[in-house]
Amino acid sequence: MISKIKLVQRWTINVGNGKLGFMYKIVPVLLFISLTSIFNIVQAKRILPFPSGEVNAEQIAEQVYAVAHGNLVKNAASKKNKKDIAMVVNRAPSAKRKPGRRPIVNTFETFGNSNPLNPNIDSMQMAIIKSGKAKGTGILYISYTDKSRSGQLTIWLPSLRKTRRMNEPAHEDTWVGTNLTYGELVLRKPEHEVHEKMDDAVFEGCLLAMKLNPWEVNRYTKKLPGPQCEHQGKPVYVLKSTTKFKDWWYDYHISEVDKETFALYRTVYYKDGKKLKTVVIDWQSLDQSDPRVSYPRYIYALTHTSGIDSMIFVPRSTISLNENLRDSFWSEKTLKKYGKR
Repeated sequence: MISKIKLVQRWTINVGNGKLGFMYKIVPVLLFISLTSIFNIVQAKRILPFPSGEVNAEQIAEQVYAVAHGNLVKNAASKKNKKDIAMVVNRAPSAKRKPGRRPIVNTFETFGNSNPLNPNIDSMQMAIIKSGKAKGTGILYISYTDKSRSGQLTIWLPSLRKTRRMNEPAHEDTWVGTNLTYGELVLRKPEHEVHEKMDDAVFEGCLLAMKLNPWEVNRYTKKLPGPQCEHQGKPVYVLKSTTKFKDWWYDYHISEVDKETFALYRTVYYKDGKKLKTVVIDWQSLDQSDPRVSYPRYIYALTHTSGIDSMIFVPRSTISLNENLRDSFWSEKTLKKYGKR
């Protein structure tokens, strides 16, 4: 029996005296719906055109949102391909890392649909956890075109052979035990912040990546990429975004956005004038006619106050594009089917 279900820093299902921690995200997904990066026979229902002339702060924010949330595409998937599989890696605060304490690794598959036939549904996202204690757990997230209506989560729990439904998580809840919030990855929209366009610049330095200690290397983490330097020198917009939420976990963030593709490479969060967290994304092209169509090869987030860091890695070989899938694929039935594997 499930004694309770609660949302805290991460989602935790308490089963008797034990706990099964399993947070998941799909919208990127949501982040990874960003993986749904291609035009199908039917195009995505809301293709945001390139802005013409001099762009303002609001236009940049809208373009970044469209790129990051798959609004340029119909559907796509990230599935295991031989030994390659997408993964999320989480580490403890730097002060608590010591030999024998390894990072927590969860592998996953995702499926995103940005163009459902039902006009009341905005998108459908599905993810299946493929390793660890939560292996087989499936999550289906449905967002609606009516923005006053909360999205709905359906979660399949293979150990209990039951599903649970709940409304979308809060913006500040973290995803899969990472230091990334649902607000950052999925829920935050351009209208939730006030945007200010700063002076244009060129991207400097390399994108950070997780630097592993020798005892932290295993069959999964050894595949994580190192720092990405190929974006150095690219022209970028610099955007300052101040939250409209009261007493929020950050005051504002500074983002560097590719001027051609509107890919968001680096975001630095500030609270009370101090650097709080840095998030970098290695956006890679999917060779489509629209240069904005890309996917996040990796996301790395570092909390400066504690040293806690998380990394999401999606190998290119796992991505299937232009999938011929019916809307009915995004269903509780599919969650159960995958959960049996």
